[in-house]
Amino acid sequence: MIITEISVDGYEEVVHGVDKQTGLDAYIAVHNIKLGPALGGCRYYPYKTSEKQLEDTLRLAKGMTYKNALAGLDLGGGKATVNAMPGKSPELWQAFAGLVNNLYGKYITSGDVGTTVHDLKEIAKSTDFILGHESKTDSGVATAFGVFQSIIALNKFLCGANSLKGKTIAVQGLGKVGSRVINFCLENGATIIATDTDPDTMIDDHAPISFVDPDKIYEVECDIFSPCAVGGILNRTTIPKLKCAGIAGGANNQLGSDGHAGFLKERNIFYVPDYLANCGGVIIVEKSQDKTLVDLNYESPIVKKRLDSIFNTVFKVLMESSKTNQTTTKICNDLAEERFQ
Repeated sequence: MIITEISVDGYEEVVHGVDKQTGLDAYIAVHNIKLGPALGGCRYYPYKTSEKQLEDTLRLAKGMTYKNALAGLDLGGGKATVNAMPGKSPELWQAFAGLVNNLYGKYITSGDVGTTVHDLKEIAKSTDFILGHESKTDSGVATAFGVFQSIIALNKFLCGANSLKGKTIAVQGLGKVGSRVINFCLENGATIIATDTDPDTMIDDHAPISFVDPDKIYEVECDIFSPCAVGGILNRTTIPKLKCAGIAGGANNQLGSDGHAGFLKERNIFYVPDYLANCGGVIIVEKSQDKTLVDLNYESPIVKKRLDSIFNTVFKVLMESSKTNQTTTKICNDLAEERFQ
């Protein structure tokens, strides 16, 4: 394997690993380790260019620093990306594990978009710097429950109600997070409007769910919009279409750029930053280090207590934004930086 170190201002370490024999083409970025080793998942995704892959890795790694700090974890932020190719092999993941080992514990990998529990188990055969590979950990449902807590807090802030009864939630993406967010919201009395790029997922199993085409989700009238698919979807094109009072979702990097937080505020749309709303996954993954915990899930007392606290943090941030006229991203960044600076 050829490993190239890349110097990037503001980052502890960035490496690019290429292994022609297995086809591995991976970046790992360690953004900040002041609170502890950098924890962040490995994304398996077909990037069009190496530049786009590096850009995504850097942005995701920085986001993990803020997410882990806001979640109250003694962990820094990092991220890995593997440029997807047809088929996966044990040898590919063995090579990736070698790249992880090359950072000597600065970076701890885990699951992300495109990586499965099976993939993580293959990686774990060749590195100890990994979490979330054991069957007792379901980060998807924990992430969804944290998003649900954010939606409940946002609804409480917007209208003072403790329930979603009579409220409409528009959910973009019906994957392992979005589908579970829908279930939590339905149980709390909400009506759901949903979409996904895969039409096979849009099956009306529940009466309070209706479906729209993917490009129409931004225009539906709803109380809260919950992006749970890809990033970069809140931008100058989509924000003017929104007909919601607030946004809280599970997708990473929802804003097209940092400046779009201000654009949302100008439109009086209250936004829960993604790295606060979706931090439930990293909370349960961090707890999986404790080998004494059996059948770890989002309802485990030690996990649920931390997940429930997301409600209080979201409500606090929204109130502060309303009081000071600052964007919620600025307030969240300040809270995180208080911890790691």
